[in-house]
Amino acid sequence: MDEADRLAKEFDWSPFDAMSDDEIRAHWAWDKDMTWPTEAELAEFDLVLPAKARRERAEALAEPAGGDKPPKEAAE
Repeated sequence: MDEADRLAKEFDWSPFDAMSDDEIRAHWAWDKDMTWPTEAELAEFDLVLPAKARRERAEALAEPAGGDKPPKEAAE
């Protein structure tokens, strides 16, 4: 995985970033194995929050409103 990470960081993404969603779809249209999820399929997807976000959300819900702790942004 380290090699993949290194290549992704070294790759020049600027041409890709400059493309619109429609241009990206047009370039991928030739790949018959690649399919975009339908609206019905997207509706069935489950949102999976990273562990850090789940912990922060649980901590925020556990704290009483107006607690003694300053907001995380203020501490940084």
